[in-house]
Amino acid sequence: MSDLNIIKSKIKKLLALSKSPNENEAALAMEKATALMAQYRLDESEFSGYTQKSVKSTKRYVEWRAIVANAVENLYATYHYRNANTGEFIFYGEELDVFMSTEMFSYLIKTIDRMASQNIRKNAKYHFRQSYRSGLASRLYYRMEELGQNCSWRSPEELAKTKQEICDYVNNSKELSVRPVKTGRMNIKAWCRGQNDADGISLSRQMNASHGRLISGW
Repeated sequence: MSDLNIIKSKIKKLLALSKSPNENEAALAMEKATALMAQYRLDESEFSGYTQKSVKSTKRYVEWRAIVANAVENLYATYHYRNANTGEFIFYGEELDVFMSTEMFSYLIKTIDRMASQNIRKNAKYHFRQSYRSGLASRLYYRMEELGQNCSWRSPEELAKTKQEICDYVNNSKELSVRPVKTGRMNIKAWCRGQNDADGISLSRQMNASHGRLISGW
């Protein structure tokens, strides 16, 4: 990557961070972005538009992972689709939203897998483990749906409007195909146990960009 492209990449990330709910972080990011654009005689219009980021997943369709992907969109104005060939989940939106969505998605996937490993006996059948994971994911979906508008840095109206704009953009610019998927058997006991255990999963640290990792390169 050339030096100028490195600078442009850094400016783009700074502009994304300038929309952070943390006012000090946002102001500092915008100040640095503006200074770099002035130094290299770059125009802000060069950095507009949406970005995308992929998160690795299994090639086999797993319903509870899709539930988690849908859940994070209740917090951030993103839209995702799944690459049926690789299994990757691809999130679209403004850079800060995409960054936060993929961070939250990865965190929750790892947390659900860890809890399934810890809380379900090793000799349990596959569908029992998956039912437990689905219970966790479903409860998290409703928790995040309740939190969404309160935790977003956008108003409820703006959040809904931005999400719809991104949805329309992806559907108009990408040739997405819908393939039939098979759903596995559900064990109600394991599912209900997952529902109960999901209330113990912390969401607060992951929802604030000022905690944990920042966008790389800043």
